[in-house]
Amino acid sequence: MKITRACDYTIRALVYMAQHPMGTAFMRSDIAKECNVPDSFLGKILQNLAKSDILVSERGKKGGFRLGKEPNKICMYDVIVAVDGPLNINNCLDEQVGCCYDQSCCAHKMWKDVQADLIEKLKKYSLADISEGCQ
Repeated sequence: MKITRACDYTIRALVYMAQHPMGTAFMRSDIAKECNVPDSFLGKILQNLAKSDILVSERGKKGGFRLGKEPNKICMYDVIVAVDGPLNINNCLDEQVGCCYDQSCCAHKMWKDVQADLIEKLKKYSLADISEGCQ
């Protein structure tokens, strides 16, 4: 498993936002500049985060993007899923695809356990935890 560029950009942008007072609205172009993220790529990412209620998107002169929840209520697992979709460390664990060897494959249980551990760990890290480490 490899963290995608989109996920890396997402975490940079969210950390930047979390380091400001709750309720602060940010323009996409300002986030892109401050976080060294391509503006056009960031637009898609921010919309996905808004669809997942991690961010709130507001139009208008005083609009922009702001955190939809307190940083300590945003877990890294939810962020990754919002941007990259379901987390599967092996294709055989993808519920959409399924695995025809899950009963006979010697490694299936191991992959399933490792994935469960990874998901549990990512759910323990909040945006607050990550952003506090950067100050």
